[in-house]
Order: sequence, then structure tokens, then C-alpha cells
Amino acid sequence: MSYLVKPLSYVLVIALGYLLKREGFFGRDDHRLVSKIMVNITLPCAIVQAFDGFVREGTMFLIVAVGFLCALLPMLVMYLTTRGVATRLRAYRMLNVGGYNIGCFSLPLVQAFFGSTGAVAACMFDTGNAVMMTGGSYAMTSTLLHTGGEYRESAGEIALKFLKSVPFDTYMVMLLLAALDVRIPQAVFELTRPAGQANAFIAMLMIGMMFEPAHEPRLLAETARELLWRYAFALAFALIIYFAAPFELVVRQTLAVICFAPLSSLAPIYTDRCHSDTALASFTNSASIAVSLVLMLALSMFFVTR
Repeated sequence: MSYLVKPLSYVLVIALGYLLKREGFFGRDDHRLVSKIMVNITLPCAIVQAFDGFVREGTMFLIVAVGFLCALLPMLVMYLTTRGVATRLRAYRMLNVGGYNIGCFSLPLVQAFFGSTGAVAACMFDTGNAVMMTGGSYAMTSTLLHTGGEYRESAGEIALKFLKSVPFDTYMVMLLLAALDVRIPQAVFELTRPAGQANAFIAMLMIGMMFEPAHEPRLLAETARELLWRYAFALAFALIIYFAAPFELVVRQTLAVICFAPLSSLAPIYTDRCHSDTALASFTNSASIAVSLVLMLALSMFFVTR
């Protein structure tokens, strides 16, 4: 049962954030400051930490491409199938249908069931996923939906949205160094470790601060609709990867489980930046954690007991 301790501890931190906000310890907009700390300090350090001990292998970079496609395709499908829907709701649906919370939630569970091989596969998948989750999803959604109004952005302005994302820049630099097999000094990992280790706590606390219970039937229905889409994509991706991907069995099993990971903790932040429903996005994020924990645990136990 030790593999449940860390995921459940994150649920408790979400509850802590919500309770502290409800009791007045945090103000209504304090989550914006916490999100800035996360996006610009703790998450970049956590990304650097993910590459500690990285060993370059050709097949591992193919997993990066798989992670990128699994994060990108649901957003594109949602964009194409929501024409006629109000822009505010459309932005919510695009930003909360794809992308995965792996480093802050799924990695401990995967490592417990599939060992170091599974952990490395999850980290490489997360690298591709992070291209979208650390700036790509926001840039794509805000550009396609023109959330800033009727103003049409130039190619340079769109590129600037990516480059202004500190986590995205960090991932690109670390991935480039890994591809070139450049050895990073151990001192870099030591210096970034304290902030990197704090990232999971900061991310879950922020989600709790943004959380608002959805009592309205309309909001509950919207969350249920979004999660049905999300887990339908997860099932399709898991089946394709498990039966068709050219990886060893333990890697295919790991990636199939990862496809059911909860929403990225950055999704509510980018929902807010696109002037969409932040409370609904936070509620959806919290609900996805509960659903994903059950599905990932069940699928992992199925694989290891076969």
C-alpha cells in the first residue's frame, strides 16, 4: 500500500489549500501569486531534477514524441468539435481535455509497480507532454480562439508565447542537452533540488486554493462531459500504445497506465489566462485526480498480476 501514500498525500494538500481559503487564510486571488511561484521557480527546478541521471537511448526519444501527440491530439479534436460553442466554454474544453500530471502525481505509483524502467519511460513521456503543458496548450488555445479579442497575432507573437514560458524554455534546453549527450554538472542538480522537491506541494496547494465545489447541475454535467471525453482519449491511446508501439512490454504497460493520469496542474492556470472558468477547471482537475487514481491503480494491478 506504500504506493498509495504519495498520491493520497497530494489529495490532502488540495484539501488543505481549499480549507485555508475558505477560512480566510488565503484571499480570493492569492492563487495567482502561488501560480507565479510555481511556473517561474519550482516547476523549472523540478524539470531540471527530472534529468538527473538521464541516460540517452534512441527508443526513449520516440516516447517523447508519443507524449507530445497524446497531449496535442485531444485539444485539436476538441477545437474541431466545438464550433458554435461560446469562446469562454470552448477554451475550458480545449485546455482541460488533454495533458497529464505525471511528475507531481503519477511517477510514484508507476515506479512502485514498474520499477526504474517504468519511471524512465514515464519521464520521457512527460517530456513530450510538457511541450504542450508548459506553454504549448496556452499558446495554441489563445491563438486559435483569439481570447484576447479580434486582434490577429503574428507568427512572431505566437512564438513569443512559447518563449516567455519559463518551464517550456527549461524543457527545451534540457532536452537539447540530453540529445547532444552533454553532461550537466552535479552541482546544478544539487542547487535546484530544494525548489524542485517543493513543486508538487505548491502545485496541489494552488489547485486547492482555486477549487470551488460545483453544486450547480450545469457545472457538474460539464465536468462529467469533459472527463468522459478525456478518458475516452485515454482508453484509445492506451490500446494503441499497448498493442502497436515498438517498445518492450514493461514500457508499453507503463505508458498505457500513464494515459489515464490526471489533468496537469497547469490547466487551471492557463484556463484563467484565457479568461475562461477557473473554478470549473479547478473542480475538473480535482475530480480527475480521484478518477485517475482508481483507474491507474486498477490497471497497474491488472498488469503486474497477469
